[in-house]
Amino acid sequence: MPADYITLQLMHFKAGVRVNPTMQAMAATLSEADMMSLGAYFSQQKPKGLAAKDPALVKIGQRLWRGGDSTTDVPACAGCHSPTGVGIPKNYPRLAGQYADYVYAQLKAFKSGARGGDAKDASGHIMATIAANMTDEQMKAVADYTSGLR
Repeated sequence: MPADYITLQLMHFKAGVRVNPTMQAMAATLSEADMMSLGAYFSQQKPKGLAAKDPALVKIGQRLWRGGDSTTDVPACAGCHSPTGVGIPKNYPRLAGQYADYVYAQLKAFKSGARGGDAKDASGHIMATIAANMTDEQMKAVADYTSGLR
C-alpha cells in the first residue's frame, strides 16, 4: 500500500473512523509522525506472490473487476483500484496480491455497515454503497480474483 494510504488508515483507526479493536489499540498511542513513519516503512515492503484459487470464481471476479455489473449497479473495480489492482494512492488501496480472505472480510464489513459509515471516511462510504449491491458470491469472486493480480 502507498504510504499516504497507510498513514490515513492509521489516523482513521486512532480517531475511531475505522473500528477494529486490535488496530485501534495499536494506533492509540501513535503520533502523526509515527503514523507517517509506519506508512513509509510498510509502503516499501514487497507484496507476497499469492494466486487465485477457484477458477470459476476468478471468471466472475474478472468480469466484475473489468466491467462491473450494470444489473445491480456495481461499477467496475478497476475504475478506482486500477486495471492491475495497484490502486490510487491515499484514496483507493492496492488490492493486487491481497489475501482473498481479508478482501472478502472487508467487503462484508462495508456491506454490513461495520466499515465505511463514518462521514470522515469518504472512500469508505463509496465502498459501502458499492458493497451493499454485491452478492456474497460476487464478493468472494472479487476477493479471489484480486489475490492473483500482480
